[in-house]
Amino acid sequence: MMFIFFLAFVISEAGTPKEASPVASFDEAVENNLQNGTVGVELEGGTMTTAKEERVRAAMSIDNSPTRFQFLDLTEKVDVSSEEIADLLEGRGILDGTEETFLEAQSKHGVNVFYLISHAQIETGNGQSQLAQGIEVDGSIYYNFFGIGAFDQRAVEEGSSYAAKADWSTPEAAIMGGAAFIRKNYLENQQQTLYAMRWNPQHPGTHLYATDIEWAIKIGRILESHYIRFDKEADRFITEYYQ
Repeated sequence: MMFIFFLAFVISEAGTPKEASPVASFDEAVENNLQNGTVGVELEGGTMTTAKEERVRAAMSIDNSPTRFQFLDLTEKVDVSSEEIADLLEGRGILDGTEETFLEAQSKHGVNVFYLISHAQIETGNGQSQLAQGIEVDGSIYYNFFGIGAFDQRAVEEGSSYAAKADWSTPEAAIMGGAAFIRKNYLENQQQTLYAMRWNPQHPGTHLYATDIEWAIKIGRILESHYIRFDKEADRFITEYYQ
Protein backbone atom coordinates (compact mmCIF):
# COMPACT_ATOMS: atom_id res chain seq x y z
CA MET A 1 0.00 0.00 0.00
CA MET A 2 1.67 3.18 -1.20
CA PHE A 3 -0.49 5.89 0.30
CA ILE A 4 -0.50 6.97 3.92
CA PHE A 5 -3.41 8.23 5.99
CA PHE A 6 -2.89 11.12 8.34
CA LEU A 7 -4.37 13.74 10.58
CA ALA A 8 -4.53 17.36 9.49
CA PHE A 9 -5.57 20.03 11.99
CA VAL A 10 -6.70 23.37 10.64
CA ILE A 11 -5.36 26.57 12.13
CA SER A 12 -5.53 30.18 11.08
CA GLU A 13 -2.14 31.78 11.10
CA ALA A 14 -0.33 33.74 8.43
CA GLY A 15 3.02 35.33 7.96
CA THR A 16 6.48 34.62 6.65
CA PRO A 17 7.92 31.20 7.51
CA LYS A 18 10.88 31.53 9.84
CA GLU A 19 13.03 29.45 12.13
CA ALA A 20 12.59 29.69 15.87
CA SER A 21 14.76 28.90 18.84
CA PRO A 22 14.48 25.34 20.20
CA VAL A 23 12.00 25.02 23.06
CA ALA A 24 12.55 21.42 24.16
CA SER A 25 15.22 18.75 24.39
CA PHE A 26 15.01 15.71 22.16
CA ASP A 27 13.96 13.52 25.09
CA GLU A 28 11.22 15.97 26.06
CA ALA A 29 9.96 16.06 22.48
CA VAL A 30 9.87 12.26 22.31
CA GLU A 31 7.92 12.09 25.56
CA ASN A 32 5.42 14.70 24.39
CA ASN A 33 4.85 12.82 21.16
CA LEU A 34 4.31 9.59 23.06
CA GLN A 35 1.86 11.22 25.46
CA ASN A 36 -0.07 13.43 23.06
CA GLY A 37 -3.12 11.18 22.73
CA THR A 38 -2.50 10.63 19.02
CA VAL A 39 -0.96 7.20 18.60
CA GLY A 40 2.03 7.03 16.28
CA VAL A 41 1.75 4.12 13.88
CA GLU A 42 3.90 2.05 11.57
CA LEU A 43 2.79 0.38 8.37
CA GLU A 44 3.81 -3.26 8.13
CA GLY A 45 2.54 -5.24 5.16
CA GLY A 46 -0.30 -2.79 4.69
CA THR A 47 -1.36 -3.08 8.35
CA MET A 48 -1.09 -0.24 10.87
CA THR A 49 0.46 -1.08 14.23
CA THR A 50 1.17 1.12 17.25
CA ALA A 51 4.78 2.30 17.22
CA LYS A 52 6.92 1.52 20.26
CA GLU A 53 9.07 4.15 21.94
CA GLU A 54 12.34 2.95 20.40
CA ARG A 55 10.84 3.15 16.93
CA VAL A 56 9.53 6.66 17.60
CA ARG A 57 13.00 7.71 18.79
CA ALA A 58 14.59 6.27 15.66
CA ALA A 59 12.09 8.03 13.39
CA MET A 60 12.64 11.35 15.19
CA SER A 61 16.43 11.10 15.04
CA ILE A 62 18.13 13.90 13.13
CA ASP A 63 21.72 12.67 13.10
CA ASN A 64 20.75 9.20 11.86
CA SER A 65 18.16 10.28 9.32
CA PRO A 66 18.18 8.16 6.14
CA THR A 67 17.52 11.27 4.05
CA ARG A 68 18.35 14.91 4.71
CA PHE A 69 15.48 15.95 2.47
CA GLN A 70 13.00 15.54 5.30
CA PHE A 71 14.73 18.70 6.58
CA LEU A 72 14.47 20.68 3.33
CA ASP A 73 12.81 24.09 3.66
CA LEU A 74 9.70 23.47 1.57
CA THR A 75 9.35 27.16 0.74
CA GLU A 76 12.47 26.84 -1.43
CA LYS A 77 11.38 26.81 -5.06
CA VAL A 78 12.85 24.56 -7.77
CA ASP A 79 13.96 25.96 -11.12
CA VAL A 80 12.45 23.25 -13.30
CA SER A 81 10.70 23.27 -16.67
CA SER A 82 7.20 22.19 -17.55
CA GLU A 83 8.69 19.47 -19.75
CA GLU A 84 10.70 18.06 -16.84
CA ILE A 85 7.65 17.99 -14.58
CA ALA A 86 5.60 16.36 -17.34
CA ASP A 87 8.25 13.68 -17.64
CA LEU A 88 8.18 13.15 -13.88
CA LEU A 89 4.38 12.75 -13.84
CA GLU A 90 4.10 10.53 -16.90
CA GLY A 91 2.37 7.26 -16.09
CA ARG A 92 1.33 8.37 -12.60
CA GLY A 93 -2.40 7.92 -12.96
CA ILE A 94 -4.53 10.99 -12.45
CA LEU A 95 -1.41 13.08 -11.76
CA ASP A 96 -0.25 12.59 -15.35
CA GLY A 97 -0.72 15.80 -17.33
CA THR A 98 -1.05 18.14 -14.34
CA GLU A 99 2.44 19.63 -14.65
CA GLU A 100 1.24 23.19 -15.32
CA THR A 101 -0.95 23.16 -12.23
CA PHE A 102 1.85 21.90 -9.99
CA LEU A 103 4.13 24.63 -11.31
CA GLU A 104 1.41 27.23 -10.80
CA ALA A 105 1.00 26.03 -7.21
CA GLN A 106 4.72 26.54 -6.62
CA SER A 107 4.59 30.00 -8.17
CA LYS A 108 1.41 31.21 -6.49
CA HIS A 109 1.74 29.65 -3.05
CA GLY A 110 5.52 29.39 -2.71
CA VAL A 111 5.58 25.64 -2.07
CA ASN A 112 8.37 23.48 -3.51
CA VAL A 113 7.00 21.72 -6.60
CA PHE A 114 9.07 18.55 -6.12
CA TYR A 115 7.70 18.30 -2.58
CA LEU A 116 4.10 18.76 -3.73
CA ILE A 117 4.52 16.00 -6.28
CA SER A 118 6.30 13.69 -3.81
CA HIS A 119 3.56 14.21 -1.23
CA ALA A 120 0.84 13.61 -3.80
CA GLN A 121 2.59 10.48 -5.05
CA ILE A 122 2.73 8.80 -1.67
CA GLU A 123 -0.73 9.85 -0.53
CA THR A 124 -2.39 8.74 -3.79
CA GLY A 125 -0.41 5.60 -4.59
CA ASN A 126 1.11 7.35 -7.64
CA GLY A 127 -2.27 8.67 -8.68
CA GLN A 128 -4.09 5.37 -8.38
CA SER A 129 -5.85 5.47 -5.00
CA GLN A 130 -9.60 5.61 -4.58
CA LEU A 131 -9.50 9.07 -3.02
CA ALA A 132 -7.27 10.43 -5.79
CA GLN A 133 -9.52 9.08 -8.55
CA GLY A 134 -12.40 11.12 -7.22
CA ILE A 135 -15.21 10.29 -4.82
CA GLU A 136 -18.86 11.10 -5.38
CA VAL A 137 -20.45 13.29 -2.74
CA ASP A 138 -24.08 14.36 -3.20
CA GLY A 139 -23.93 13.66 -6.93
CA SER A 140 -20.62 15.46 -7.63
CA ILE A 141 -17.05 14.17 -7.85
CA TYR A 142 -14.33 15.60 -5.61
CA TYR A 143 -10.58 15.04 -5.37
CA ASN A 144 -8.04 15.05 -2.55
CA PHE A 145 -4.39 14.52 -3.48
CA PHE A 146 -2.79 15.28 -0.10
CA GLY A 147 -5.06 13.32 2.23
CA ILE A 148 -6.19 16.52 3.92
CA GLY A 149 -8.84 15.75 6.53
CA ALA A 150 -8.43 12.01 5.87
CA PHE A 151 -8.27 10.30 9.26
CA ASP A 152 -6.65 6.89 9.54
CA GLN A 153 -9.57 4.48 9.67
CA ARG A 154 -12.04 6.57 7.65
CA ALA A 155 -9.68 8.16 5.15
CA VAL A 156 -11.85 7.89 2.04
CA GLU A 157 -15.06 9.05 3.71
CA GLU A 158 -13.55 11.97 5.59
CA GLY A 159 -11.03 12.94 2.91
CA SER A 160 -13.77 13.18 0.30
CA SER A 161 -16.00 15.10 2.71
CA TYR A 162 -13.24 17.67 3.24
CA ALA A 163 -12.68 17.91 -0.52
CA ALA A 164 -16.40 18.53 -1.05
CA LYS A 165 -16.46 21.31 1.55
CA ALA A 166 -13.41 22.86 -0.11
CA ASP A 167 -15.05 22.43 -3.54
CA TRP A 168 -12.11 20.52 -5.00
CA SER A 169 -14.18 19.33 -7.94
CA THR A 170 -11.26 18.99 -10.38
CA PRO A 171 -7.71 17.62 -10.06
CA GLU A 172 -6.43 21.15 -10.62
CA ALA A 173 -8.53 22.50 -7.74
CA ALA A 174 -7.23 19.72 -5.47
CA ILE A 175 -3.61 20.58 -6.28
CA MET A 176 -4.01 24.34 -5.86
CA GLY A 177 -6.21 24.01 -2.79
CA GLY A 178 -3.89 21.50 -1.18
CA ALA A 179 -0.85 23.70 -1.74
CA ALA A 180 -2.66 26.70 -0.24
CA PHE A 181 -3.74 24.65 2.79
CA ILE A 182 -0.23 23.34 3.44
CA ARG A 183 1.32 26.79 3.03
CA LYS A 184 -1.11 28.52 5.38
CA ASN A 185 -1.48 25.87 8.05
CA TYR A 186 2.03 24.42 8.20
CA LEU A 187 4.74 26.31 6.33
CA GLU A 188 3.64 29.58 7.92
CA ASN A 189 3.42 27.90 11.32
CA GLN A 190 7.16 27.22 11.77
CA GLN A 191 6.59 23.80 10.21
CA GLN A 192 8.28 24.37 6.87
CA THR A 193 10.00 20.98 6.61
CA LEU A 194 8.58 17.49 6.38
CA TYR A 195 10.18 16.74 9.73
CA ALA A 196 8.51 19.73 11.37
CA MET A 197 5.17 18.88 9.78
CA ARG A 198 5.37 15.40 11.29
CA TRP A 199 6.91 16.16 14.73
CA ASN A 200 6.38 19.92 15.30
CA PRO A 201 9.48 20.56 17.48
CA GLN A 202 8.14 23.99 18.50
CA HIS A 203 5.09 22.34 20.07
CA PRO A 204 5.94 18.62 20.30
CA GLY A 205 2.99 16.27 20.11
CA THR A 206 0.53 18.84 18.72
CA HIS A 207 -0.63 19.95 15.27
CA LEU A 208 0.92 16.95 13.50
CA TYR A 209 0.25 16.30 9.84
CA ALA A 210 0.71 12.53 10.00
CA THR A 211 0.34 9.52 12.26
CA ASP A 212 2.81 7.30 10.37
CA ILE A 213 6.12 7.77 12.20
CA GLU A 214 8.07 7.41 8.92
CA TRP A 215 5.85 9.76 6.91
CA ALA A 216 8.51 12.49 6.64
CA ILE A 217 11.23 10.00 5.78
CA LYS A 218 9.18 8.31 3.06
CA ILE A 219 8.25 11.54 1.33
CA GLY A 220 11.79 12.86 1.86
CA ARG A 221 13.26 9.91 0.01
CA ILE A 222 10.97 10.48 -2.98
CA LEU A 223 11.74 14.20 -2.88
CA GLU A 224 15.46 13.48 -2.86
CA SER A 225 15.11 11.13 -5.86
CA HIS A 226 13.51 13.92 -7.90
CA TYR A 227 16.40 16.28 -7.16
CA ILE A 228 18.86 13.58 -8.21
CA ARG A 229 16.92 12.67 -11.33
CA PHE A 230 17.04 16.21 -12.70
CA ASP A 231 20.43 17.13 -11.22
CA LYS A 232 19.00 19.97 -9.12
CA GLU A 233 20.62 21.49 -6.06
CA ALA A 234 18.80 22.10 -2.78
CA ASP A 235 20.19 24.88 -0.62
CA ARG A 236 18.26 25.33 2.61
CA PHE A 237 17.96 22.58 5.22
CA ILE A 238 16.76 23.09 8.80
CA THR A 239 18.03 20.70 11.48
CA GLU A 240 18.46 22.81 14.63
CA TYR A 241 15.32 21.69 16.42
CA TYR A 242 16.24 20.66 19.96
CA GLN A 243 18.13 22.07 22.92
